[in-house]
Amino acid sequence: MRQLDSDELLQKFNSDSIDIRYSDVDDLTIKTTQFFNFLNEQEISKRILERIEEDFQNIKEILSVDQYKRNGRFYADTLNLLTTREIQGAFGYLNIKNDLEKNPKHRTHYLDQIRNWYRAMDYNDHKQKFNTYFFEPFVELFEWYMKESKIRKDIDYFSEETQETIFERLNELEEKILTKMGYGQEIIFNEVHDVKKLTKKLSQKNWNEVIKGKFIDLALDNIISIEAAKKIIEFLTGEKIKL
Repeated sequence: MRQLDSDELLQKFNSDSIDIRYSDVDDLTIKTTQFFNFLNEQEISKRILERIEEDFQNIKEILSVDQYKRNGRFYADTLNLLTTREIQGAFGYLNIKNDLEKNPKHRTHYLDQIRNWYRAMDYNDHKQKFNTYFFEPFVELFEWYMKESKIRKDIDYFSEETQETIFERLNELEEKILTKMGYGQEIIFNEVHDVKKLTKKLSQKNWNEVIKGKFIDLALDNIISIEAAKKIIEFLTGEKIKL
C-alpha cells in the first residue's frame, strides 16, 4: 500500500479500529494483527508507535519482565501505576505489541493474558476487557498524537494542531510578505500551496529540507532575490541559512 497522508491515515485508523472493537472473538486475532502490521508499514503511524515506546519507557521496562517471573504482586503493582488514560493506552499498546511479536495464530492470542491482569468469566468477557483496558485507551492515545502532539524530534510528523499553525504562517507569507515584496507570480503561490500539502506527509526534518530546496531554487532562477529566499526560509522553518 502507498504511504498515506495524515488525513487519510486517521480516516483508515478510525474505520479499522471500530471494526476491531465490534469484531467477534473468532476474528480478533486476524484483524488485530493486520491492523498493527498496517500501522507499522505507514511511516507516520510507525513513528507514533515509536514515540509511545519512548514516552512511556517505564511501562515498557515493566512489561519486559519474563512471564515466569511475574506474580500477583507484580500485576497489582503494575495496575496501580496506570493513573491516567494516557498511561493506560500505552500499557494496552505495549501488551498488544508483545503479543504481536510472538507470531499470533490461534483465535484468542490477544486475549490469553487478559485474565492475568483483569478478572474475566469467559472469552466474550475477555474480549470486552481487551477493548476496555487495552485497545480503546490505545486508540485514544494514538489519536492524541495525530491531533494534538508537539514535535519532539525532527523525525516527528506534524499533528493536526501543528499543521494549523503552519497553515497560518503560510497564509501570512502569501498575504503579507510575498505580496508586499511584489512577488505575486503564480509559481510562488503554487509552491506555497504545495508546501501545505506536504505538511500532511513529511516529517519536520524532510519538510524543512523541502522548504529550503524550493525557495533556494526560486532564488537561483531569479524569480525571487536571495535575500527574500533567506527571509522566507527563516520565517517558515526558524532556521537561518547562508546563501
